[in-house]
Amino acid sequence: MDSRLTVSVIIPTYNRKSWLRETLKSLCGQTWPASHLEVIVVDDGSEDGTEAIASEAFPFTLRYIQQSNQGDAAARNTGARQSQSDVLVFLDDDVLVEPEYLACLVHEHESFHNRIVVGTEYLWLKESNPLSHDSAIHTVLDKQQTVEIPFANVCSNNMSLRREAYFSIGLMQGLDFPGSSIWCDVDFNYRAYRQGYAFYRSPGAICWHRDYVARSLDNQKRRMREVAYRAVVLFQRHPDLLPHLPMFEDKTPIAWGQDPIRLVARKVARTIISSRPALWIMERLAGILEERRLPPRTLRPFHRWIVGGYISQGYREGLREFRPVRE
Repeated sequence: MDSRLTVSVIIPTYNRKSWLRETLKSLCGQTWPASHLEVIVVDDGSEDGTEAIASEAFPFTLRYIQQSNQGDAAARNTGARQSQSDVLVFLDDDVLVEPEYLACLVHEHESFHNRIVVGTEYLWLKESNPLSHDSAIHTVLDKQQTVEIPFANVCSNNMSLRREAYFSIGLMQGLDFPGSSIWCDVDFNYRAYRQGYAFYRSPGAICWHRDYVARSLDNQKRRMREVAYRAVVLFQRHPDLLPHLPMFEDKTPIAWGQDPIRLVARKVARTIISSRPALWIMERLAGILEERRLPPRTLRPFHRWIVGGYISQGYREGLREFRPVRE
């Protein structure tokens, strides 16, 4: 008798028909048997003819579900409710997977019921740029051993867990903002962490992320400012979560009498560099250096400081709009 686990790959999508098709094509080459696999595409209100995908032929069972635009967190929940498989694999429509991707993920769930496992993600090289940090692709990987990682490093664009665990943890929950459900994965993972779940990365489950944000500094600035703005609401929900996200360590207001002197100095420096005049100067200088075609390693410190400045601005904007967060 075949004891293999059944798997549902759940893909939320919105107006990315061509990218979705390529993601589905990458799933066609999986070593995991198609007889134990279904793919559930949840169309979150697309208007680009995405429904045509439903009539195309694939070696696995494809289930296409349409819903009004409610955000990717709600789309993942819809897919989970429709699935009856043992294991859920959440995959975004801008991610391509290597042939062993599913087999490596599911292998971790054959013996463990309390693990959330992600693959090893790389930026898609054909669309990468000097802002990407893809040097890790040259690292020699031990494909036989998973690595435990912090829950905050697990992203919903590429994650897997037992179906019963997903419902036990409480499904994905957005923060009631329109558009992408930013922070829904960290919120979910923190609840799982508090319930005793462990988080692992499988080196053999390789996937490629075609992240549009990484294509330009402007995209990163806008995205990270919005991320930080919404983070204030996340910390309202989970005040004890803030120390688990070090990206905010020097971007929150100074806690006089509590912050170490070194952290106070960092926060003062961050406040100065995050001011509009300072950011304007940094961005102009970065532009001049880019025109001179300097190597990426020279530009990256400038980009990190600039993006960090927008994170700080976004967080402080959130603090002004929403009630203060206990830090």
